[in-house]
Amino acid sequence: MKFKPEHINAFFVYHTLFIILVLTGHLFSQGRFLRGEIYKEYNLENKTADFYVSTKGNDNWSGKLAEPNAKKTDGPFATIERARIAVINLKQKIYKEKLPPVEKRFIGSTHKFGSGNDILVLIREGIYSIDSSITFSPNDGGERVETDLPTGAFEYHKLKDYFVTYASYPGENAVISGGKKIANWIKAENGIWQTKVNLSKVKELYVNGKRQTLARAPNKGFFNTVGIPTDSSSFKFNKGDLKNWENLSTNNLTMFVRWGTVFGKISKIDEVNNIAYLEKPNSEIMIIPPKYFIDNVESILDTAGEWFYNSSKKILSFLPSNENTNLNEADVYVPYSKSLFKVIGKKDKPIRNLRFYNLEFTTTSFGGEATLDLVYANNCEIINCKINNVGQTPIKLGLGSYKNLITKNKIMNFEGSGIELRGAAKPESWNDMVYDNTISYNEIEGGEYAHMGIGASNTLRTEINHNFVSNVGSYGLAVGSWPNVEESSDGNYLVEYNHVEYATMLRDDEGGIAVFGLSPGSIVRNNLVHDVRPAPTNENVGFFFQNMSKGWNAFDNIYYNLKQAEMKLCAAYITDNIYKDNFLIEKPVNDPEKLILGNPKFYTGSVIINEKKEYLTGEKVSIKSEVKNLGSSGIESVDLYIDGKIAESKKFPIISNNIRTIEFIYQFYEPGKHRISINESSELEINVKGEPLKFVVNDIRSSMNKLPLEENVIIKSVVQNIKNAKQEFKIELLVDNKIAETKSVSLNENEISEVNFSIIPNLGKHKITIGNYEPIEIEVYKGEEQKISDKDLSTFCSTTAQPCNFNFSIDKNIFEIEASGTDFLHAEDSYGTIYLNRKISGNFIALVKVQKFGEGVSEWFRAGLFVRNDITKSNVDEIGCKGSFLVFSTPKRNGAQWDEFADGSMHNTKSFNYEKKNPFPVWLKLIRDGNKFISYFSYDGTNWEIVRDSPEIKDLAKSINIGIAGGTNDRRPSKVYFESLKIICEESQ
Repeated sequence: MKFKPEHINAFFVYHTLFIILVLTGHLFSQGRFLRGEIYKEYNLENKTADFYVSTKGNDNWSGKLAEPNAKKTDGPFATIERARIAVINLKQKIYKEKLPPVEKRFIGSTHKFGSGNDILVLIREGIYSIDSSITFSPNDGGERVETDLPTGAFEYHKLKDYFVTYASYPGENAVISGGKKIANWIKAENGIWQTKVNLSKVKELYVNGKRQTLARAPNKGFFNTVGIPTDSSSFKFNKGDLKNWENLSTNNLTMFVRWGTVFGKISKIDEVNNIAYLEKPNSEIMIIPPKYFIDNVESILDTAGEWFYNSSKKILSFLPSNENTNLNEADVYVPYSKSLFKVIGKKDKPIRNLRFYNLEFTTTSFGGEATLDLVYANNCEIINCKINNVGQTPIKLGLGSYKNLITKNKIMNFEGSGIELRGAAKPESWNDMVYDNTISYNEIEGGEYAHMGIGASNTLRTEINHNFVSNVGSYGLAVGSWPNVEESSDGNYLVEYNHVEYATMLRDDEGGIAVFGLSPGSIVRNNLVHDVRPAPTNENVGFFFQNMSKGWNAFDNIYYNLKQAEMKLCAAYITDNIYKDNFLIEKPVNDPEKLILGNPKFYTGSVIINEKKEYLTGEKVSIKSEVKNLGSSGIESVDLYIDGKIAESKKFPIISNNIRTIEFIYQFYEPGKHRISINESSELEINVKGEPLKFVVNDIRSSMNKLPLEENVIIKSVVQNIKNAKQEFKIELLVDNKIAETKSVSLNENEISEVNFSIIPNLGKHKITIGNYEPIEIEVYKGEEQKISDKDLSTFCSTTAQPCNFNFSIDKNIFEIEASGTDFLHAEDSYGTIYLNRKISGNFIALVKVQKFGEGVSEWFRAGLFVRNDITKSNVDEIGCKGSFLVFSTPKRNGAQWDEFADGSMHNTKSFNYEKKNPFPVWLKLIRDGNKFISYFSYDGTNWEIVRDSPEIKDLAKSINIGIAGGTNDRRPSKVYFESLKIICEESQ
């Protein structure tokens, strides 16, 4: 083919355009536009490094080669610090200041640069040990530039972010370590190896990548004190637990008390009387029986994996797990640095656009703020990094942290909390705010010394999603702060699709997820929480509304294998928050995935119904189907179809790769043939007979199944209008097939309403029903009032309530209790009681009048009617005093609490403010109904209001103690005055 001139021109034009497009494509592949560009997760594909770092490098070289050249005259840098300096110098060359705008109305931004480039530092395979942290300042990060590209608004140009990235070389693992290798080991006696180390202290020891245990007793777990310590300077121990070891002066004592930890030293051990004396007194140990361990004593180096450093002799000792181990062939490290990277911006000049990618951080000494510590950092990223064996919080975002991304990191074996975001309760300026940060897809597995998984406080618009948290001593997730009662720098948290397991492994009175304080617009949803360690003292729960919580919306969360409650509140009100559609399910057959992606996929099997030849209108029909989830663990709506239309939808939780059975209870209102299906299942047909219905009763419950004569019983029913129009109808309560009471009800179309009746039934058994509902049965017994004299009464004062004073006289109708205490709740169990010294069997009713409280009494001094299997066994002396229920009054509130989990502690508590300013005297009433209790209060002793009723209380004995009791929470002796104690029993005692 012969080219004509126009062909040649076209050829050159085409190839010139091609080259321009290639160059332009490369140009636009640099950086990230602030608007108009979909975020893509960073990776090293098609990236070219500007500098390299290698263990084979030299800081006098250019750093531009990935490995030394043949003549060893040029190659990579040897240190990250040298690369940091090279980055600053390169920035001065590639960033150009922006030109003045042509448009007179242009507003623009404060960013001084108009163009730039990404900078990449690749770090080769190897361990890079540092004695102290590397600090990155504002000039070390990337920049946001104001390009000359239009936005569509003449006042602004497009903004673009260019990053400085430090990453491992592709396919390699760069390790930044704060430790130094220890060598020259010599095998000594009893399998112990020793070496000389010239250090003032050794706080941690790592062998082949694993943290070893400082010599301790017990070797695993904890000791328990004998009862609660009676003074702040000593405690009793079980014989053989502690010994008067040689060189005891080096010891560290760690004691766990409820949600706190007490650190101290033992000054002396008395093996004869089994008493340990503290170097410094601490009153916190006097609240409940602490659990504890002692370490850093050379004499107790007796178990494989333990070590000890004799600082006076400069000798480090270690006992390996294998007697054939040669420590000189092992990787043994002692950490030096308390931090590895500090990213420190300034209030008026934050560090921005700095990225750490696919790096490993390890081996730091105990203490310091964080392994990776960021302050005044904007738009920085920590991606795909590993942080392991560190002595502090691995990642922390502090003041002035804005729009940072912490994602896909693996964090293991740390002290402190896995990831923290901490702002100021009252920031001094806008630049101090912590907001718009994202914590996602991280795997956090704490280990023995970890505190919490992820903690955030005084931050705005923080997203915490798709993270996995396992094996932490405290909360899995703790979000918000509570000191700001009226105003807050917390708000708009989004906490979703997180997976929390094995939380609260060390501490009590906590939970898998906890929220704190005033935080408007905050959402906690679609999280999975399981295997929260139960607390022997103050209960550990799945979800905890902590102090002053308000503005939190928690829904669609899944829990399983909780030994204690699903949810609780402390100094918070459910009316200030939303808690709905959360599910406690059975333990799944197959374990869940670590990271929850948020896309469940349900598949429904065949419909199963209870087999009958015919069904009646209004009859409850059980409709079931097996549902399998082949997607992520989560919740989906499952629909019941009747005659081709959705009759009911249920949110249904299933763990990934598991099958659960869903059940709908349906009542047919019209006779005839009906078709049934669930989701995509095939239809099943049944025949229903009977008369058409106008309304249905969905539930009937009695406040008591067995009650004394002349006592009021509440019958609660749930009624539904089943027509698509407003209806008025009469609801009849039938007692033994006779109308006992009738109520007129007006309900809108398909409206559901609770309709309650109050009756005083006669002696004997009665069948009660409403409408179409199956009858329930109650029984009324004739009670026998107990004759009580002074000799029938005894007193008891628990350890934490001492000193107590009692004054009582049946003839004078006087019952006075003065008690101290730390709290008449949970395991503190601080109370003094005047009780009937013979036990009461079976059902009963007890009444008492609370005449008044003494002057200056704490508003949380609880006093009232108290029952327990053995009232003389306080939980503070021996955990496990079961079968407890207390209906109480405080100076301003009434409430009730009980032992919910048969662990000896009254965890389940709730109280309500009196409507009267000066309510006293008030009357309290307690009725036992089988293994349940119902409690009341009254302003006049005649008209009663229900306080609370309990479910079945596990391990409640048939014969129990009854008394009046009181206990405070401020350790000050406080007094309460009772009158008119009366006990009426079903059975002859």
